[in-house]
Amino acid sequence: MISMPLTKAAGLVAALTLVSVAFASPPASAGNTVTREPGALAQKASDLLGEVHQDAQGVLKSADTLEGYNRVPFLVDWRVDGSTLDRMCGQINKMEKMVSELRSMEGNLPHAQQAEINQLTPAMLELTDTAQMAINYLKNDQDRTMFSQYMSYANEMYTEAARIEHSTALPPAK
Repeated sequence: MISMPLTKAAGLVAALTLVSVAFASPPASAGNTVTREPGALAQKASDLLGEVHQDAQGVLKSADTLEGYNRVPFLVDWRVDGSTLDRMCGQINKMEKMVSELRSMEGNLPHAQQAEINQLTPAMLELTDTAQMAINYLKNDQDRTMFSQYMSYANEMYTEAARIEHSTALPPAK
């Protein structure tokens, strides 16, 4: 039903680390040039950040809905939680791809956009991890959605989505 392997989060952390290391050192040769103009690249990054912002708003709404279900756990079937988590995972996966693309172009972007990317990355990792924990919990304990351990996941996902939304709310780069 819901599938977001735990290794995916670990792979994302490793990929982001490698990308950060790659951009920390200067290019090895003059042949390493960016094929896009800096302005076009900054616009692409701005567009991606805007999409991440919109998807974060969607995750916020879904996490809020999940929190509402948790307030009346005996009235909501675990499959409704699963459907909401599944929708959230689709948005989170899309956001992960965009953040990965942003990280790959980060070294060639204006400092303001680099700061946005660096600010949203940890929140993205936390959101991914928390969603995975919620999925695993729901897979194994459908009859325990009223327990505080499960209820805390919705709150944590809401918090991380809000961090992402806030970090991508800066004015577009010029």
